[in-house]
Amino acid sequence: MNRLITQSVSLIFVISLMAVLASCASYDAINFESNTKAEITEFIDDNPGQVVSISVVDAENTYQYHLGTLRNGDTPDNQTIYEIASITKTYTGLVVAKAIQDGKVELDKDIRHYLKNNEYKNLELSNQYITLRHLMTHTSGLPQEFAYNSEDKAKGVAVAFEKMSNYSRDNYFEDLKKVKLNSIPGEDYLYSSVGTNLAGYILESVYQKPFALLVSEFITAKSKEQHTKFRGTHFKPGEITVGIRDGEQVPLSSAYSFAGGGLTTNVESITQYIQHQLSAEPEVAISHQLLNESWTGHGMAFFWYTNNYDSNEQVLYHSGGSMGTSSWLAIYPKKKIGIFIATNVAGKNTQPKLEAISNKVFDHLIEYKKALKSEL
Repeated sequence: MNRLITQSVSLIFVISLMAVLASCASYDAINFESNTKAEITEFIDDNPGQVVSISVVDAENTYQYHLGTLRNGDTPDNQTIYEIASITKTYTGLVVAKAIQDGKVELDKDIRHYLKNNEYKNLELSNQYITLRHLMTHTSGLPQEFAYNSEDKAKGVAVAFEKMSNYSRDNYFEDLKKVKLNSIPGEDYLYSSVGTNLAGYILESVYQKPFALLVSEFITAKSKEQHTKFRGTHFKPGEITVGIRDGEQVPLSSAYSFAGGGLTTNVESITQYIQHQLSAEPEVAISHQLLNESWTGHGMAFFWYTNNYDSNEQVLYHSGGSMGTSSWLAIYPKKKIGIFIATNVAGKNTQPKLEAISNKVFDHLIEYKKALKSEL
């Protein structure tokens, strides 16, 4: 009888302990959510019409949060489409990695080998030619943009947008024939969407397929991203979130971008992209390889910026900025964590603020995981 009572008491204790642990775990999950939302709320205070969406991937677990209200009264959700601008470059880098795996291109070969219609004698300086390594680390010597320059940008969004929207593929190759390199390839860093677009055109040449189809075949079909697309000018009114700059709505620029910044997506699909970036796919591993190191712990992979935030831990990251949208993507391969943030506001300080939020959310997640581990 005493033995039976002892067993019953023990069972009750175990059940009670499990309930307490479950309650604590639930509390910590709520705490992670509240901390994450607090970071976003602070960011969007006093910005009417601004929205923010965030996706956090932790191995098999995902967390998505949305805050703010658009000017039309809509609230964002996992289906809200955003321009992701230069985060597109990470997709381009992944297709380059696949092309290397397929034997279509070589990392350190003269890119003129892949440009069949012109010798492009101007694409070298001091006997140093441009390579895909240079394009993916922004050390090719090519300028940032062809369609518009810094003077156009200084005149306002409308001027830059007009030039961008009237710029064609033919215009690009005409400019490529006469461009003068700013520096010897491989020596100096100069952020270049011209270089990223050139990588896209090279990929089209070696595969004899449109770049959008290559992204679909090699990435989004594998990751199951149904909503990551180059929509071009073929989209319904209101389909893509319109951005804000200096308090005013601005045009969507993704329609006139290419491999350097033309993709649009939603939280549902970008979450799948993060999971793909954390997978064991061989081309993903290739795309995470360090191509150069600017200073200790900081470098570049396949259009990814890299940083060793801890002695043995690397983060790969990229920001995106269209005329009215800002975004941030960070991948922590060893920890199997990824963070994406998008907002419909663009400005000089917006992307650094998104980076700061991402770093804090990462810290909150690590603390949450530690709490779970200690409770178990």
